[in-house]
Amino acid sequence: MGRRARYRCNAMKIIQKLLKCCQQATPCLSFEYYPPKDRANWPAFYDKVQRMSALAPDFIDVTWGTGNPTSLDSLEISQAIQAVTGIDTMMHLTCTHRSQSELMEILSHVKEQAGIQNIMALRGNRPQEGDWQPTPNGFDSAAALVAGIRSHFGDYFSIAVAGYPEGHREDGRVCDPGYIRTQGYYAELDYLKRKIDAGADFVITQLCFDLDQLSRYRDDCHQHGITCPIIPGILPLHSRQVWDRIATFSASIPEALAHEYSRVANADSDSFERFAVDLLSSQLSRLHKEGFWAVHLYTLNHEKIISQYLSQERTAKLHS
Repeated sequence: MGRRARYRCNAMKIIQKLLKCCQQATPCLSFEYYPPKDRANWPAFYDKVQRMSALAPDFIDVTWGTGNPTSLDSLEISQAIQAVTGIDTMMHLTCTHRSQSELMEILSHVKEQAGIQNIMALRGNRPQEGDWQPTPNGFDSAAALVAGIRSHFGDYFSIAVAGYPEGHREDGRVCDPGYIRTQGYYAELDYLKRKIDAGADFVITQLCFDLDQLSRYRDDCHQHGITCPIIPGILPLHSRQVWDRIATFSASIPEALAHEYSRVANADSDSFERFAVDLLSSQLSRLHKEGFWAVHLYTLNHEKIISQYLSQERTAKLHS
């Protein structure tokens, strides 16, 4: 895929798409991928992305990788995906392991060589042991990174930042219902406001199964003066293993959903897949009814449930 990549000059800022879909009340769906650790797996990964590009996502999002933290795999993959699929691609960028000047060099390449206009600005995760530490001469927060991008590149990039409806995994209160609307919860909203004030255009939330909390979170953001688009992050149940890992993703499971899942926990694969597709359909339908026209899907590099959902939606429209 990379060998066929060509510079794409008609790339579009994602914020423009989001504002249009909100104004016209039309759905906007995006897919997130992560770079495979082993380059030997890249061909299969590219094949999957190209197959899923036929599902016509409004944009594609590529994380900053899980392998060598100083590699540029995400940049190479983002550039190839946008050039070959023709779909606007957003690249994650973190403050971790790179100085300010190195990050600006990466962004210069993104602008001049990759033709990418969309960045997800993140601080970076805390290491397994110890606290997160800024790189010497680096940015100490996502807000500082956003401000640095705006200072160096003006309005060239559309910048997204992360939002945490149920708290950040580092605050020690993740998945605790008592956390909502506490001092820590509002402190997180204050920090999100700093990122928006620094120049971010929109928010993509951490994955969340509690749709009531997503609506409360949007309302709380609005009360904090955060009026930019807020895009819910939804995790399709690609497998039973994904369900088992939900807590590690910093998300709670509503009691009603846990009860529904118990009915298929030991069912055959076809029954589980129907459950997962129906769940995704009901989640997106409700979010659209509540005014969340744009939704971000965490694919975990899996395609089956998303493909089945979109095929089901197309069939329903043909018979409506």
